[in-house]
Amino acid sequence: MELGNPVILVSAFGRGHWLAAALAQEGIKTTLVDVSGKLGVWPSEDVEGPFGFFRNEKISESQMERLYFDDPYSEVSNGFTLWLKEGPFECKGPITKFKIDKSPLSPHIKEFLLSLPGAKNGKHLYKNLDAFDFENSWLLHLAHQWAGTTYMPNAQGARRGEPLPVFSSFLVRQATRNGLEKSLEWLATKGVEVIRPHQIVDASFGGGKTITGLELSGEKQGLFRIEQIVWMLTSEETYFLNERLGKYFFPEGPLEPEWCWVRYRVGLQQCFERDHLPTHTLVMDDLYSPWTHENMLVLQRTTVPDQFDVWMRIPTVQRFNKEYLTIRSERMKTYLMMRMSLSDPQVLSFPQEYYYTYAQLGASRFPVFGAPQSSRRGKVLFSNLHLDGPEEWPHYSWGAYFERHEMILGKISHWWKEKLLKEQKEKKRKEQAP
Repeated sequence: MELGNPVILVSAFGRGHWLAAALAQEGIKTTLVDVSGKLGVWPSEDVEGPFGFFRNEKISESQMERLYFDDPYSEVSNGFTLWLKEGPFECKGPITKFKIDKSPLSPHIKEFLLSLPGAKNGKHLYKNLDAFDFENSWLLHLAHQWAGTTYMPNAQGARRGEPLPVFSSFLVRQATRNGLEKSLEWLATKGVEVIRPHQIVDASFGGGKTITGLELSGEKQGLFRIEQIVWMLTSEETYFLNERLGKYFFPEGPLEPEWCWVRYRVGLQQCFERDHLPTHTLVMDDLYSPWTHENMLVLQRTTVPDQFDVWMRIPTVQRFNKEYLTIRSERMKTYLMMRMSLSDPQVLSFPQEYYYTYAQLGASRFPVFGAPQSSRRGKVLFSNLHLDGPEEWPHYSWGAYFERHEMILGKISHWWKEKLLKEQKEKKRKEQAP
């Protein structure tokens, strides 16, 4: 059986849903192939991650609609919150201005971060980064590094990627499996065909380095003819899904990240500090030590008052090392006890990597690549292939996702208009032919 639509998006974990809906709104018949279930055993919390959502004027109404047809977001009243050794640093609270004024941050850094997104003085600022001591610029580096997809040392963080608008409204949510289902249902109301195949078996190719089809197995099976394809899996996810496809699209092999984020579930006893924690807190022990391991923890509330998710960034090579994960948990508990002496932290569950093998989990949900790996990222070998996903994003935020998708939307929309114009001219020529 031969199927087909002009545009197909191969997606997982909710990636690209707004893009698919936007393409359908342009009148382009669009199919989204969701392979979330083929990429490992991941609870909803691991799919969601620790990075929340920074809302600002660059997020459009249609993008907000996509977000709210998923699990609902709740605003953190005091914004993005850092818990430093000297105390909390809230980016949208009643004493935020006082804290900023009293901080040693450079006025240029403050002005730039406060005016994100759309800051106008960025080019000059980045050109002169070496003029700022780390004490005067650390928050800019952190805005790049905390959710960044490329790892850089602290004082070089701002040399890669893009900064998060840390002073914008900050929202988080309790993710559920039903959230993805609701989002896929929303896509159907927008005219997008949604397919969840048993497997993507193979691909077909045409002249001029183009992908002409995907062979699917499942309820809808056969060769799916396409003209444009958006591939939203990393190279490692692609190889895990189907090694043959990996060799087609990423012939240099899967790109293994240097770092990844893992999640512990931790119990904390009632105490003053615990009870006053916001929904989401970035706990930093030493600004001058590497922003990895227990030195930089994301502490996030769950639906159970005394249970918290604790995220940390660790070397990828240690993902499945149970002894290593146990050692990190002991050190993490020590750090939490230093902040909340009566909380008696207890690990209730370890990261998924503690319980499952690579064959069951596959690639990390939130990989972080090394700077030398940049030359491998974003290589497109086919003229009608558009890449998306962690290897393409500067950081993990909805703003970055949407910005990338707007760029892809522009390219495919341009192609579609050119195609229609060409077809109209051909039709007119035939009508005029004797």
